Amino acid sequence: MRYFITGFAVIVCLVIATAGFRGSLTRNRPIEIFPDMDRQARVRPQAPNLFDEDFGAGDGRGSRLPVAGTVVRGAPIDNSPVNTGRKEGADEWVKVNPLEVNQKTLKRGQERYNIYCAPCHGKAGDGNGITSQYNLVAADLHQHRLVQIEDGYLFDVLKNGYNLTTNSVGIASYRMPAYDSKMNNEDLWHVISYVRALQFSQLPEVKKEGE
Repeated sequence: MRYFITGFAVIVCLVIATAGFRGSLTRNRPIEIFPDMDRQARVRPQAPNLFDEDFGAGDGRGSRLPVAGTVVRGAPIDNSPVNTGRKEGADEWVKVNPLEVNQKTLKRGQERYNIYCAPCHGKAGDGNGITSQYNLVAADLHQHRLVQIEDGYLFDVLKNGYNLTTNSVGIASYRMPAYDSKMNNEDLWHVISYVRALQFSQLPEVKKEGE
């Protein structure tokens, strides 16, 4: 009986020592009986590829680009102005949004703008978004050059990014990222319509002669 009590006490102590402190903070790694492949070599998102020399494309990126010549399912593939921002069969930008602009599309553009554009350019489009508090400069969308620029050019900037730079390890990136993977082409045009509405709201009123 004495050995039974002693053995039982030892078992209770072991159980408390291993499972009795669940939820408490510790710097020690947890005991994993079945790790289920949680600890394995992998490339983290947006991190350099450590195996680039042997298996990569030589550009140092862990996130891979689509295979050349492939098209994502559902992606637009024709050269219409809605997909390229250019006049069909030419290199010129389309001057005006090719999609219909109404209250519904403006509301959609405002929603997308506030999600993706306002953090940098500000809700008023004046370049005073929250990122300006961290010395990140964004364009004032009310400057004369951007008010006069073609809608097709703005579409291309939104879709493909702007201001290409290269960091210290040679990885190329855009200071303004491309939103092609975040918004479809219709939403990109809706954002442009809303940007135009913001610009129009700040234009000086032109009075007719005699008023």
